[in-house]
Amino acid sequence: MTTLLTIALVILAVLLIGLIFMQPDRRQAMNNSTSYDNPKEPIEQLTEYIAIAFLVIAVLFQLVSSKKL
Repeated sequence: MTTLLTIALVILAVLLIGLIFMQPDRRQAMNNSTSYDNPKEPIEQLTEYIAIAFLVIAVLFQLVSSKKL
């Protein structure tokens, strides 16, 4: 079980790093607009979902690891 969770964590970590690097630069957009109510782009939503999945699996990994001791 821990092996499966470890593999999932590594895959999600690589995906999360890639998605963060693919996001557009926000510095120029922040200078031109004062509104922060802009709708999120699909890549931003995907990044949020991957981050949530990473955190959930990390907590599950910790719970499973502590039960083995």
